[in-house]
Amino acid sequence: MSRGKQLPPPSGGGQDLTALLRARHARSDDGDSPTPQTPAPAAPAPVQRSSRAKGPAMDRRSWYMPKESADALAAAVEELHFATRQPKHVVMAALVSVALEQLPAVEQRIRDR
Repeated sequence: MSRGKQLPPPSGGGQDLTALLRARHARSDDGDSPTPQTPAPAAPAPVQRSSRAKGPAMDRRSWYMPKESADALAAAVEELHFATRQPKHVVMAALVSVALEQLPAVEQRIRDR
């Protein structure tokens, strides 16, 4: 039975790397010969974003609210997210949109409080 492709043993690159790393930290008693510096690695190429990432502008906000309200909102977002299979930001946008359409009712509830 064949054991697969026969490959040569790894090169001694590990020893070369070890020597290079040790040389970077070696102390030089005479101040004339500086420790050799390795060049900094080149900057990575910019990441190409997919067309999906070019959606609407997004913003993150933080609001303080009673824990019960925050829990109820989180539960509603989870329920709608799993029921519709839409992203949570889409669900939040719809919830806020409906709340804004009902602003007079919201204002009345605040006043009646």
